[in-house]
Amino acid sequence: MFKIDTLEDFKIIYQNMVCGSSNDYMFQEAVDHCRHKTKLRNLLKDINIKHYENKNYEEIICMIHDICKNINQIGSLMVYDISAAIWRHYGIIIDKVYIIGGGPKRSIKLLNIKKKLHKINNEIKFNYVTIDELIRAFDNSIYELDETMRNNRNGDEWESYICNWQKSK
Repeated sequence: MFKIDTLEDFKIIYQNMVCGSSNDYMFQEAVDHCRHKTKLRNLLKDINIKHYENKNYEEIICMIHDICKNINQIGSLMVYDISAAIWRHYGIIIDKVYIIGGGPKRSIKLLNIKKKLHKINNEIKFNYVTIDELIRAFDNSIYELDETMRNNRNGDEWESYICNWQKSK
């Protein structure tokens, strides 16, 4: 369940429920990661989830980036988190594990994996690793991989997994 702290939270949650999201607050992960919640809440009010229907994951990243690019203190992690919420809403599976926040960066350092650069367009470049690289790194390290992840081909779920995994290391 989600917590409603302000009227603004309620309005955003209600808007996203009306637009067809589940009972969970669709953009909660982005809100949790953001230090500038007021700016983010104002941005989220203008996102109409229906505009992203039938788009692929790169198109969604570009659209969200265009909304965020001129807002100070709303950067790549927010673009990723907002895009990922939309991917989940539409059942879009990504094959890359984007390395944007501190948790994933620490994870690949612990696992000794070199990141690659995905150039989505001239303005948007995200670091990533592959799922197979992560599996091999776990297999060749002292760290244990949760076996439920071994056959998982969802890059966003892997991003969440390594972010949480590294907290105990």
